Amino acid sequence: MSLRAITSENLRMVLALTVSVNQKQVYPRSNAYSIAEGNYPRDDDPVWMRAIYAHEVPVGFIMTSESPENGEYFLWRLMVDQNHQGHGYGSAAVDLLIARIEASGNGKFLLTDHLEGDGNAGSFYTRHGFRYTGEVLHKGELAMRRDFTESDSR
Repeated sequence: MSLRAITSENLRMVLALTVSVNQKQVYPRSNAYSIAEGNYPRDDDPVWMRAIYAHEVPVGFIMTSESPENGEYFLWRLMVDQNHQGHGYGSAAVDLLIARIEASGNGKFLLTDHLEGDGNAGSFYTRHGFRYTGEVLHKGELAMRRDFTESDSR
């Protein structure tokens, strides 16, 4: 399991990854849309995008918006291809992201959100230390936050 840069060699494979038709209501953005959005973000925060690999096979996509000088990170996109779901790849990718932030030594918190209609995302993120903030964002997205403390990095 690894998170790898998106390059000209793997771009087409990453773009071909998709969720199932019934998941598109709660995961509406394609990887192509996300990569374009990540290359032209609305703010100046750096965007970090990676392909999720299981051995030598791309199985998903992860993207963050980051303000490392402030210790603030936002998990903007996480997707696992419909043919690779149920194997723990999304969970492993979030664990690798958390380890990356912890290794930076400056992580204060990691934010994410999910659409209200998605019953699985909340419990998925809760297992990774996220808690609901009580904030409801545009389009009914429920905000979640994972705080980093000194004990996390030990």
